[in-house]
Amino acid sequence: MFKVNSALILYFIASILYVFAVLIGSDNLELFSKPIIIPSIYYFYYISVRGKIDYLFTFSVVSFFIGEILHVINRDDFNIVGLVFLLIPYFFVLYYIAHDLLYYLKEKKIKLNTFSFYIIVMLLLYLFINVLIMIEDNSLEFFIYAVFATLLLFMGILAFVMLINYSNRTILYTGFMVGCFLISDLFYVFSKKIPDLLALKMINVITQELSFFCYISYFIYRTKFRMYSKPNSLKASK
Repeated sequence: MFKVNSALILYFIASILYVFAVLIGSDNLELFSKPIIIPSIYYFYYISVRGKIDYLFTFSVVSFFIGEILHVINRDDFNIVGLVFLLIPYFFVLYYIAHDLLYYLKEKKIKLNTFSFYIIVMLLLYLFINVLIMIEDNSLEFFIYAVFATLLLFMGILAFVMLINYSNRTILYTGFMVGCFLISDLFYVFSKKIPDLLALKMINVITQELSFFCYISYFIYRTKFRMYSKPNSLKASK
């Protein structure tokens, strides 16, 4: 379990303030709280791994931060640029998940002949197709969303393969992370399609902020798994 420290407390306070700001439509409170969220949770990562940071991971967090800030400053003017910065980390996430799966394959062969696996694959494909249909005809924006959807599709499949075959905290947070990414991006598209429905935007915002916590938590456990001789020992899922 994580030890609660000032960085983690600051992250949750800033996240709550940001969610509240979106709820009441306060731009000033958004501008105040949003820039605190990612730096505070990254500092929590830095403390947790005792300064032994991964530079590619750090770059992905910086990219998330830039994309988020651009959208907070002016989503209309910086929409495409912000989306590109938010897209970049997904390539790293997919790389890390694929690398993890290859690592676990050395311990135990995977089984894909389960009904739940095929249901999840079909559900992800259904969401992939329908979300792309919902996007308005803007060639560049459509392409970016298509890349988002493709990366999420592969992330979802690989994460679920690990979840049904192996069991440890790293894999658990992999599932949480991908789930938050998927829900956040899905409801972002929904909220753009139906902007008057606040509930859609709130689901997007809440899961988006949770995704950063899950991403950091995933990488903390991933790092510790390699640093301290498998503290969250790999077990076969039943």
